[in-house]
Amino acid sequence: MKLKDLAEQLGASFTGSGDLEINGIKDLEHHTPVDPSSIYYVASKKYLAKHKKASDVKIALTIDSLASQFPNAIIIPEEGSKVKFIQVVSLFEKKPKYNATISEKASIHPTAKLGKDVTIMDFAVIQENVVIGDRAVIYPNVVLESNVEIGEETVLKSGVVVYYNCKLGKRNLIHSNTVIGADGFGFYDYAGVRYKVPQIGNVIVGDEVEMGAHCTVDRAALESTTIGNFTKFDDHVHVGHNCRVGNYVYIAGATVLAGSVTIEDGCFLAGQSAVAEHLTMKKGSILMGLSGLTEDSKEKTAYFGIPARPALEMHRIHSSLPMLPELAKDYSKRKKQES
Repeated sequence: MKLKDLAEQLGASFTGSGDLEINGIKDLEHHTPVDPSSIYYVASKKYLAKHKKASDVKIALTIDSLASQFPNAIIIPEEGSKVKFIQVVSLFEKKPKYNATISEKASIHPTAKLGKDVTIMDFAVIQENVVIGDRAVIYPNVVLESNVEIGEETVLKSGVVVYYNCKLGKRNLIHSNTVIGADGFGFYDYAGVRYKVPQIGNVIVGDEVEMGAHCTVDRAALESTTIGNFTKFDDHVHVGHNCRVGNYVYIAGATVLAGSVTIEDGCFLAGQSAVAEHLTMKKGSILMGLSGLTEDSKEKTAYFGIPARPALEMHRIHSSLPMLPELAKDYSKRKKQES
């Protein structure tokens, strides 16, 4: 792609040679020499100063104040520059192309309803009364149990299992080996017998949701475990039964939600964090990595620690820790003097 053509697609101006061929987009953070035929995203002075290799960049996607640093540049607005970067990455992404075919090696129940231009690959299993929306893509070895609904343009990668009666919305991307709708962890011990509590609810997932590999979302005991629109899971996220996860939520890897947790809109849960059962994270709150929330959060407040406390409070606690040995020593002396 020529530099001038890429600039035109972005609605941006450029400096340097418009006929220069751009073969891809690369990252300065990699330990490889700068590629003179690739474009590099440099949109801040701090980033420019951090990477010595930036002086070798021949083609930059950058902002007006930095454009003079490069022999060839596509100039994008500073505000929202990351959106332009995403557009460029999308243009160079080599996505697999689907021919909207139904594999003869797939097992599809005659009662299943398939929309227009659906792709179903080898060894997928589609059980009775499943509904699959237009242009959905079902990879090999996916299992959709009875009465499952899959929205249009949703993509299920290899090994995904969606249990009976669960519903997924439009344009979702579910990565490999994620399980949606397994039984919640419900048991009751009485008189030496352990009873399993039937999990007769389901899972309802909204639109534009992405779940990483090896995630698990348990079905509700009686009603629905719900995941809101535009919510994104990293790999290895677990959502317990009866949870309510809102819209525009981020959940990073290896995070666990116990049963009946409510995560309101716009929350962020960092890696390896956990939320105890029946708690609510209020809108816009943040749970930092390796933290365990044991009480409801406040809106737009960051928490960390085990048990998690508001970040400002935890910073004060942590700043006091180095003083504890001396305080303990002084306390011990006073106790001896008193005795």
